[in-house]
Amino acid sequence: MSTPTTEQPKRRVRVWLGEHKVIDHISEPAAAARFEELMRRQHRTLRITNDPAETEQ
Repeated sequence: MSTPTTEQPKRRVRVWLGEHKVIDHISEPAAAARFEELMRRQHRTLRITNDPAETEQ
């Protein structure tokens, strides 16, 4: 008996240099959270966003 898997919506993590997007990463929510934390440690002065993947700015 298998349990149905509920697919979580993907997340989009972006790193911004002013108004320029320099990194755009799409992944599962848990991986996106880890990637966001890593980017925050490596790029302390840049803006980092973590949004649902279907949104576009």
